[in-house]
Amino acid sequence: MLVGVQILGVLVALATLAFYPPATGKMLLIPLTPGAAARVAPLALLGGAALIATGPLRGSLVVAGERRRLSAVLAASAVLILAAPPAVCGAGAQAQA
Repeated sequence: MLVGVQILGVLVALATLAFYPPATGKMLLIPLTPGAAARVAPLALLGGAALIATGPLRGSLVVAGERRRLSAVLAASAVLILAAPPAVCGAGAQAQA
């Protein structure tokens, strides 16, 4: 039982490290509510981010920007900011026009 808890702890730590958004660079914005999905692109632009592609989840976006600026404008909205690893957001993402 204790070994299982330790393995779970290690897996959670690895997932946290893998998806923690970088200070600057590509990030995945995931709206958590339908209302947030409608506001995610305008808020990302307000935060100085460049829209790169649609994300792998409905309403999600891959953007390039600064985590600090995005966090400031997205703080009151229901949008999760994660790192955009190529395995999740690479080939499957469709470029914005």
